[in-house]
Amino acid sequence: MVFFLLRRFLCIFTFIMLAVMKDVFKFKQFDVEQCRSAMKVGTDGVLLGAWCDADNAGRVLDIGCGTGLISLMIAQRSPEAIIDAVEIDRESAEEANGNFLRSKWADRLHSVCQDILSFNPGYDYGLIVSNPPFFKTGETAPDNRRAAARHCITLSFSDLFAKAWSLLAPDGLFAMIAPAEVKTDVEFCAGECDFWIKRRAAVVSKSGKPVMRYLWEFTKVPVELEETVIVIHSSEGYSQEYVALIRDFYLNI
Repeated sequence: MVFFLLRRFLCIFTFIMLAVMKDVFKFKQFDVEQCRSAMKVGTDGVLLGAWCDADNAGRVLDIGCGTGLISLMIAQRSPEAIIDAVEIDRESAEEANGNFLRSKWADRLHSVCQDILSFNPGYDYGLIVSNPPFFKTGETAPDNRRAAARHCITLSFSDLFAKAWSLLAPDGLFAMIAPAEVKTDVEFCAGECDFWIKRRAAVVSKSGKPVMRYLWEFTKVPVELEETVIVIHSSEGYSQEYVALIRDFYLNI
């Protein structure tokens, strides 16, 4: 009887722990709670946070920060960066703030719950990053908060680039990620705002597969385009290039 009760207790405890762990994504130097945010931790955010040029960022703006993942990654990579993370969804902004406060970089991370289109801090940024809503057609998510995070309901690409231009320092960089199917829209809107593409990386799951995502780095000054390809998986698991990109963040890599 005692053995049966103990085994049942262990089963219940394990179930509870697994349920809790689903809401916390653990990285090497920080944890991300994500039970309240409209969008959870995903490969897109990890790619952008690891790929963007954060070496001389100074002031950083994260547009649509969600859980705060990209801001935390940049704080880890750039010891001098001061980061404003703007999020329109209150639940997500509050969760991001909690993730910031529990990190070792709490004094450099600031969560702001506001529509980015009305955000005017009074200074410009050396780096702006965004993993923006990108769906323009098709069914929206049944959850209104998730729909707003995934679809161009409150933030179009045109508005995003116009706002990024107004807040970016003359020599600053604007980095973003989006699906391959919106590449033309993204680059048209960037051009309309007089942005130049400094770097563009095509992301594929395996060699020979179609491009899934593009990473861009835009600047206000004319530059020569640098193009690369990021392959995520190889026959042996993660590719060497992807491991090199994310090894400072993922556990067990």
